[in-house]
Amino acid sequence: MKIRDAQTFSDLVIDLIKDEQLKLGISNYALSQKTNLSEASLSYIFRHQRRPTLYTLVMITKALGISLAEMIDEADSKIQ
Repeated sequence: MKIRDAQTFSDLVIDLIKDEQLKLGISNYALSQKTNLSEASLSYIFRHQRRPTLYTLVMITKALGISLAEMIDEADSKIQ
């Protein structure tokens, strides 16, 4: 996978996570309280201005009660 492809894939996974956050009606403030990440950090991640680590993605998805693996699978199926 080329670096550009990896960035596109990462952005898609983040977009899917953000979509789930919106569906659940959870604000960045509430998510920041559950993850101990700042609202600014979450905002940077969701606007693709920062690349989150795997650890950070796990923290976010667990706080939302969703599966990171499912988000990755869904992103993979959209790219293929």
